[in-house]
Amino acid sequence: MLKPGLARAAAAGVAALALAATSAGVADASKASPKPKPGKVVACQQETTKLTLLAFNDFHGRLAASSPDTVAFFGTLEDARQTAGEDHSMVVSSGDNVGASLFPSAVQEDNPTVDVLNAMDIQSSTVGNHELDRGWRDLTGRLTERSEFPYLAANLYTKGTTTPALKPYEIVERDGLKIAVVGAITADLKSLVGTEVFNNVDLGDPVAAVNAQTEALTDGNQANGEADVVVASYHEGAAVSTPKTLDEALTNKPFASIVNETSPKVAAILTGHTHQNYTWQAPVPGTDRTRPVVESGSYGAFVGKVSLTLDNTQPMRPGNNKGKGKGAVKDPGAELRGTVCAASAENLAVKPSAEVPALVAKYPRVAEVQKITTDALSQAKIIGSRVIAKSTAPASRGLKADGTDNRAVESTMSNMVAQMFFDTLGKGDADFIGVQNPGGTRADLPAGDITYAQAAAILPFANTLMTTQVTGAQVKTMLEQQWQTNADGSIPSRAYLQLGLSKNVTYTYDESRPMGDRITSIAVNGKAIDPAKLYTVGSGNFLITGGDNFRVLAEGQNSRDTGASDLAAWVEWLTANKTVSPSFARGAVSVKETPKTLTAGQATTFTVGAPQGALQTDTLDMKSAGAVANTSLVASIGDVQMGTATVSDGKATLTVTVPESVAKGAAVLTLKATPSGTVVSIPVTIA
Repeated sequence: MLKPGLARAAAAGVAALALAATSAGVADASKASPKPKPGKVVACQQETTKLTLLAFNDFHGRLAASSPDTVAFFGTLEDARQTAGEDHSMVVSSGDNVGASLFPSAVQEDNPTVDVLNAMDIQSSTVGNHELDRGWRDLTGRLTERSEFPYLAANLYTKGTTTPALKPYEIVERDGLKIAVVGAITADLKSLVGTEVFNNVDLGDPVAAVNAQTEALTDGNQANGEADVVVASYHEGAAVSTPKTLDEALTNKPFASIVNETSPKVAAILTGHTHQNYTWQAPVPGTDRTRPVVESGSYGAFVGKVSLTLDNTQPMRPGNNKGKGKGAVKDPGAELRGTVCAASAENLAVKPSAEVPALVAKYPRVAEVQKITTDALSQAKIIGSRVIAKSTAPASRGLKADGTDNRAVESTMSNMVAQMFFDTLGKGDADFIGVQNPGGTRADLPAGDITYAQAAAILPFANTLMTTQVTGAQVKTMLEQQWQTNADGSIPSRAYLQLGLSKNVTYTYDESRPMGDRITSIAVNGKAIDPAKLYTVGSGNFLITGGDNFRVLAEGQNSRDTGASDLAAWVEWLTANKTVSPSFARGAVSVKETPKTLTAGQATTFTVGAPQGALQTDTLDMKSAGAVANTSLVASIGDVQMGTATVSDGKATLTVTVPESVAKGAAVLTLKATPSGTVVSIPVTIA
């Protein structure tokens, strides 16, 4: 235990960090990170203590018997804890334990996941944005009450104050040392959760909040809950997709702030939110030393392990200025207790499922996890096995080349959900627009039977159905906001988000144009959108209240929250349709130098589907499962054909010539791609 009079020793002890040097690259996604390498250290004094921090992030209610194997993941964690020893280890989550969960957890309000974490006796969890999916009251009520560990958020303040609304830190004693974990949530939170949350709290800068709490924990005031060692746990991390080096990751401003501006009194930095897998030794600001910065993938893929060797030498007490006596050190001014004199980090690969029986037999906590998981899976199977509809083909989210989810391209799945909003909320209004944010679509539909479980996995957030009215000009702004900026003008970790739209809306864009002026035409029901006219937009409350940085929707008129669940509406829509078919027709098409005026008798050439800028995969061809490659593109005005082109790799160069016989004035140039059926309507003037 830290005794009175030793407080200042703790402060300087934590400040005297010295950690293993050299940067380590990111491990291959299928393998554990490289073994830690020894680096620069500070020589420990008389006594040392070993501390193992076991960390995970973004578990997202992954209760499953395989791929991932829940019991194998927690068995790996428990094995590492027991190897280090209970008095020399602690388990910390960096947030998003729940939300966007697999069906067995989601259908039971994530209660089984919380029970699993309770069974594992974790020491703390930072609040993630998904802990707020169901609102502030759910986090501070049901979720907090069920959790036997504290949720930390140093940068969430009671509305109108600078008083933390939740616990900012947790202190755990290990082998006589007090270790404080300070938690902070992403600064992007306002774009990630419903606006209701901010009726209750204010959001502060995460690094500033961690630094303030660190200073309070080490300033010599026992009333602050004095700590020997401080660890920062951020629900924010490196945003560059699979960054190979620390320098590459530091190109992202929020992550650079974490690495370069977190107090040098912090011994190790745990991160999350971005689902990356890395273990780096990053420079400690103002020193020539380094410290571990770790993120452990997502969905229970890895167990983060930070190993610290701490100097446990009792520092001099006030008045003992001769450096003599038990516990004294050579320099009367030295205060060494809690100094990190060696550190390393790695991400442990999860043990194979074949080892689960042995882990269950060996560790009581793992046995309890297995029981909770098995019960949750059994209950979910009963609830979720009911077939509610069929699909003629698979509907999927946008895909990257490696087959993983890509929120930056149009998808059959998000478009289908947007169409559900149109059919459910539009009530026959042809000018109604259904919209879906890609992050709200969390799974795919298979071809064939659709069960309740599969449907529920698509929309796991418990949003309510909501409508608002916006002008045509604001619809354009909404589409421009797909190129993301935070309210302060900074670029978030996901720089582009492709909205799903009901099939009555099409538009063209040119990314080579300045930001804010990239949408070049919009058509609703084949007619040019009227900038002054009011259009009703329907979606989940998250998006309608300005989520995912689509702030213009929060400016709408006559907003109405129906109170109905999006999942209930989705299941009802599927059930009523009986058989659904994904559309591979694109609603958004890249057109380089979109024509505004066509002169009769003259040829006009432009490019359709050419990849541009950030949207290198954005072509005429849909990037969703089952989509077919287009082969031809035809341009027409009314029934008069204006030109044809061959489509290759989703791209076509089209030459349009308007016959003299076509009426002059306003018209609509229609582009139709085959075989996808993509139809784009471009308002033009015939001169």
